[in-house]
Amino acid sequence: MKIDTHHHLWDLSIRPQAWMTDDMKSRIEGPYDMQAWESVANPEGIHHSIAVQTVPLAIETPELLAVGQHSASLAGVVGWLDVKDPEFRDNLDTLMSLPGANKLVGIRELAEYHPDAEWLASPTMNDAAEALGVANLTLDLLVLPHQIPAAMSLAESHPDVRFVLDHLAKPSLAADALERWARYLGALARLDNVACKMSGYATFDLPGTPSYPKLKPAFDIVLDAFGPQRIMFGSDWPVAELGASYATVMQIAHEFAASLSAAEQNRFWSGTALEWYPNVVILGAL
Repeated sequence: MKIDTHHHLWDLSIRPQAWMTDDMKSRIEGPYDMQAWESVANPEGIHHSIAVQTVPLAIETPELLAVGQHSASLAGVVGWLDVKDPEFRDNLDTLMSLPGANKLVGIRELAEYHPDAEWLASPTMNDAAEALGVANLTLDLLVLPHQIPAAMSLAESHPDVRFVLDHLAKPSLAADALERWARYLGALARLDNVACKMSGYATFDLPGTPSYPKLKPAFDIVLDAFGPQRIMFGSDWPVAELGASYATVMQIAHEFAASLSAAEQNRFWSGTALEWYPNVVILGAL
């Protein structure tokens, strides 16, 4: 079984995506629904997924949960809530009582867009992490390399909470930048409650065409840091289309996985996801 642990859904006629530039919009305008995901993922042998939020608006998560009610392919949703809202815990309770909430597997914090590099170590984030742990939900972290130390502080303070690092923290593939990122990543990976999504790599260091040889130095660092037991596959589709097709993203993932044992490949394709997102709903597993 293979699970795509990170893709997005959107319809710009319903909700604009503020992070999109005009050039991005011209290339990945969509709309993208589960049928569109299935059309590119199923031919690659992937039949289950986790949809991840794209905008910091609370209304998006109930919409994704509603999609999950009618889609066997959608096994889980990583949503969004405003952690700065004094009513965060009540809002979380409300979210978990909505139709389709059985497929809510986590909440994502968009630290990448926060001007404070120490934001993830703040009391507000610590309170949110505690609440998510009580709710048995995972905390996804979208960060840049310089924000990894704060992510480490947060995860270290909550050893019973599951954390997932999205997109390898978006490293640059330049040698000097890669060395600094590797030091940060290695420190974070020493915490056994943190897993890493092998995702987002189609758009590292654009423009340019991604390939396994180009990405291998970064992949080797991730594998050495987290080991094969705490890495999971995610396509980052359709954002990935800015750099490569779904088929190319999968080809690169297969080239990476070829160096792993059969048991380790099972962890990469589904086992790690099932452990870090234990609330996923797999129907008719293949």
